[in-house]
Amino acid sequence: MEDRPTILFVDDEQAVLDGLFRSFSATDEPWTMLFSTSAQEALDLVADRRVDVIVADLRMPEMDGAELLENVRRISPDTTRIILSGCSERDVPYQTLGPAHQHCTKPCSNARLSEVINRGLAVRRRLCSPELLSLVSGIKSAPTFENSLVELLNEIQSPRGSVGGIARIIERDIGLTAQLLKFANSGFFRVATSVTDIGQAVRLLGFEIIRSLFVIAKAFETLRHPEVDIHVVNRLQERSLTIGLLARRIAAAEGMNNQIIEQAQCAGMLAHIGSLILLSAMKDKVRDIADELDTTGGTITSVERRILGVTHADCGAALLDLWGFPSTVVEAVLYHHEPRQHGGQPRISALTAVHAAQHLVKFPATQLEHPKMLAEGLDTAYLRETGTLGHVASWGRIARSVLAETR
Repeated sequence: MEDRPTILFVDDEQAVLDGLFRSFSATDEPWTMLFSTSAQEALDLVADRRVDVIVADLRMPEMDGAELLENVRRISPDTTRIILSGCSERDVPYQTLGPAHQHCTKPCSNARLSEVINRGLAVRRRLCSPELLSLVSGIKSAPTFENSLVELLNEIQSPRGSVGGIARIIERDIGLTAQLLKFANSGFFRVATSVTDIGQAVRLLGFEIIRSLFVIAKAFETLRHPEVDIHVVNRLQERSLTIGLLARRIAAAEGMNNQIIEQAQCAGMLAHIGSLILLSAMKDKVRDIADELDTTGGTITSVERRILGVTHADCGAALLDLWGFPSTVVEAVLYHHEPRQHGGQPRISALTAVHAAQHLVKFPATQLEHPKMLAEGLDTAYLRETGTLGHVASWGRIARSVLAETR
């Protein structure tokens, strides 16, 4: 029983908790369930024992769900935090969006709630390091450039500010992109389909909601570590933007549908958000990884596993999974260096485009004319199985065009 994950449900109405108990007791979910009608009692439980996932009602007396989850984040950062609310976005405090990993709206089906809980549990299994699990799960917002926030604030406060202007600022910053897409895809805003395009996300949320997120909720935070090398972060940012654009072009050239094309660009841009997290929080270990790569060679993923136990891809995918990003995006981020690790029948997908893009952006434009050279470092077995190994030369030409635009 001790190995079973513990799920804590919190609601001030006993009848609601009784219903959850009956519903999930009738399933084969391998959970130990705890129930509390008091936020303070729930905090005491979290402080006293391991709680893997907490599902809290928003509207409760004395301490609401947003405050409860913020307190849980502080005392048990590795706990997955889910808000369950029957309120519309006009009634819900924007502060909910920071401490909650996901937001489910009532009525919420058992299948939907089970899916959200199990995604949180999957992250715990993937991040075997307690330190990294606490780091990733404890994040309220993705690290963002200070100048991006200044630009965003100026656009919001300007009488000429526009949705289009906001979109252009956000899509140039990978932290802002991840954060806004988290908001757009949360149950909080009741968006019918998954959103992976920033322009669409900004249009759906609208100027006033984004203003509220920035001004009222203070939902965006800057990189805060005083010793972070901003030049390294800038290069990571620029490369991420290029990977996203190149992945989009490759996906389009391969005839993927519009949804997959957008997901490929989103995953490409966020493929190294795990690196950004590590840079901002574990500077010394990132330096050790860089030093070992310089002296002994090897792949970035093998060295990261040796030093951290996990990779930047694991960290980034875990965060996006917690935040409810589409599985296509999460999988492309998770396996972008090692697509064969995905398992199952290999097929051309957003992962194919992101894997190719993250590799091709490393080359100078002059070397993109040599297909044999380009193939070195790609997962050629995976590409052969998906029938795309012969496409590397054409992808190199696309990469030359993209690099000419971005460099």
